[in-house]
Amino acid sequence: MRVNMRIKVLGWTFFLMLAKTQTLEGVTSCCFDENGKPDRMHFPMWDLEGCTLEEACKSLQNVQEKYCLGDIFVTSDRIGSYRAWCFTRVPFKTYLHILLDTKYLDWNFFYWTVHRGKATLRTSIKQGRQPQKVVKVLRGYPEMFPKRVEQVTYDTGTEKKGRNILLGDD
Repeated sequence: MRVNMRIKVLGWTFFLMLAKTQTLEGVTSCCFDENGKPDRMHFPMWDLEGCTLEEACKSLQNVQEKYCLGDIFVTSDRIGSYRAWCFTRVPFKTYLHILLDTKYLDWNFFYWTVHRGKATLRTSIKQGRQPQKVVKVLRGYPEMFPKRVEQVTYDTGTEKKGRNILLGDD
């Protein structure tokens, strides 16, 4: 259960969220040069929600063609939820354009990508789900798998929606 509480008084808002969380592992979109230093380029990766596999693939193929991207690997751990990976190196600004041109993008994923200046996709198993599996490969052109990726551990809520409590003016 997740509870969102908002108290609004005299033009001030206090927000509190109480939720059960889980710790997940993932990788970021950051690229590294041959010396292992960040080089300001990014691997496109996507978090797509609320679509069929066919819809997700069509949307990804459109950006793949528009931006001349290499192979895209689509993974899933449940119907309607897809993550995609591409190992073509692009500048961050181009990456943001790619995301904005992709239908079914999870807007929380976009928000955190912009906020942090890099994307993060999970690689570990989310609570209550099966391990992710590659469900489709969209052929562009082959790219080498990176020698180094930035691995991260992060906490996220197990519930995306919850009960809202508003106290004060609205």
